[in-house]
Amino acid sequence: MQDMESLILQLKQQPVFQEKPVFALECTWENLLRELDELLTQLGFVSFTYSVLVRNNLLALGDGQAQKWESGSDIVGSMPDAIFKTYYRDIATHDPVWESLSEMEAPLILKPTPQSAYADAFWSKHGISSRVYVPMHNGESVYWFHYFGLFHSLPQGEFESFFGKVSEWVIPILNRYHALLQAVSDSEQNPFLKQELLSTTCLRIMQMTAEGMPVKRIADKLALTEEGITYHITRAKRLFGARNKTQLVAIMYKVGLL
Repeated sequence: MQDMESLILQLKQQPVFQEKPVFALECTWENLLRELDELLTQLGFVSFTYSVLVRNNLLALGDGQAQKWESGSDIVGSMPDAIFKTYYRDIATHDPVWESLSEMEAPLILKPTPQSAYADAFWSKHGISSRVYVPMHNGESVYWFHYFGLFHSLPQGEFESFFGKVSEWVIPILNRYHALLQAVSDSEQNPFLKQELLSTTCLRIMQMTAEGMPVKRIADKLALTEEGITYHITRAKRLFGARNKTQLVAIMYKVGLL
């Protein structure tokens, strides 16, 4: 354990840990994710993932979300493609972690349960005995959030003690890389864009609505009926739970769609 404590102290003294300005143009997603992987590897993490979820709506996306799970297209990080694509295709729907992931406010260390046995066996086969999911704040948005998944070979009991010691360093580092990744491209993993929850036509309609255009003028410009314009606006209001167009426009600005 003394060696681990020395390593943590050494990592804390690295420049990357310090809060300092970084020009976004000097960063790329690939470079940032590789740097983070190198840092986490020093602490024995087998791999990590970085992703985004729609809060309180994980399974309500139907076939579209199932297709994303099958391809693993919502996930980036250091985990080999074959592993997480297999997980999302065959295991994710049986993993109870998804029942609480979208509501977590603090790091969630997975503890083995009868319900998680199927998923635990899958990860164990790939040398992973412990998992922790760490939520990342996304400004003021209450509609979606990012999280890191960290995967380790330590048995669950030992991992809890280990993570308690390293979290003081790990969580600030994750927050810093999250901020840098978002500075490079805030829409890189925007779930409402990646999951194509709104059509291109609907987005154009909402942009015109945000500019103050009435329904009739939008219909004329897009060569659609007024009923068609109203349908798209109503669907968007239902999706975001907006009471009216003003609230809908405000929400769409907040989640990065306008």
